[in-house]
Amino acid sequence: MKVILWSDRQLILEDKPWLIGILMIAMALMFLGGSMALISAGEFFGGLMMGLIGVGVPLLIAALMVQRVRLVLDRDTGTISRTSRSIRGLNHATYALDRLTEARVGVSTDSDGTTYRMELHLSEPAEIVPFTSYYTSGRKPEQMSVAVNDWRMGRNGQTHAAQHPRAS
Repeated sequence: MKVILWSDRQLILEDKPWLIGILMIAMALMFLGGSMALISAGEFFGGLMMGLIGVGVPLLIAALMVQRVRLVLDRDTGTISRTSRSIRGLNHATYALDRLTEARVGVSTDSDGTTYRMELHLSEPAEIVPFTSYYTSGRKPEQMSVAVNDWRMGRNGQTHAAQHPRAS
C-alpha cells in the first residue's frame, strides 16, 4: 500500500500484494515437488492427492485473495475511481468526489488479534468503500487514510511526509 501520485489535482493510492502471491506460488511448487517425489516412489494415490490438494489450495487462495487495487481521487473530474484487478478479472467503480466525507481506518478484531484497512466514508446515500477487501496488520491503512484526508482538505502532504511519502 502506497501513495504513487500526490498533486493538487489528483491523489493515487495503490496496493500490490506481491508477497502473498509469491508465497502461495512457492507453497504450490513445494507441494508439487513432494507429490512428484511420492509418485516416483510408487505412491501414486498419495502423490496424486498431495498434488491436487497441496497445489490446488494455495492456487485457489492466490486467485481469491491476490488483487491489485488502485484508488484515484481526481479533482478535475470530481470522481473517486476504485479499480481492482486479479486473476478473476477487472472490477471498476466510480463515485462522486463530493460524496467523500472522510477516510477512516476500519478495524477487525478476532482471536488472532486486531487488523486494519482503510475505508472511504461517503454520504448521500451513506456508503463505506474499502480500499482493499482484506484487513492487514501494520500502519499502512492509517497512513493511507491520513493521506486521503490531508489531500481532501487541501494539505500538501509535507507535514506528514514520513507517513505517506509522495511520488515525485
